[in-house]
Amino acid sequence: MRFKRRKASKWTTLVIDLTPLIDVVFILLIFFLLTAAPSPDPTMSVHLPRASAGKINNIDDKLVLVMKDNGDLYIGNNKINLTELDSILKEQQKMFPASKVVLQGDRKAQYNRFIEILEAVNKANLSLAVAVEKE
Repeated sequence: MRFKRRKASKWTTLVIDLTPLIDVVFILLIFFLLTAAPSPDPTMSVHLPRASAGKINNIDDKLVLVMKDNGDLYIGNNKINLTELDSILKEQQKMFPASKVVLQGDRKAQYNRFIEILEAVNKANLSLAVAVEKE
């Protein structure tokens, strides 16, 4: 029995496997969707403060300042105003130059009041730490 030999054709068929290409395209699509998060709209309401960061380091010479939702300021149980705060911060800076002011502000507190406190702390050359709720 003699088999006929098949002639090799001049043209060979080239097949490109598209499966790896499709996989790469899907991975790139997922990457760009996850990394290109839209920026938040500035008109949206924001509920502050909440953070998942660790505890603030213990500082022996810290000054704890409490701000209520109506803008009242307290150091300990004593209610103070901004002029008293300026003098207290200057005293704190003289006694403990490297001390920190820890602000425990209410979530519904007025933002402009926070800015006034921040300016007073900056004038006294102290650093400000903001206490937040842990998630």
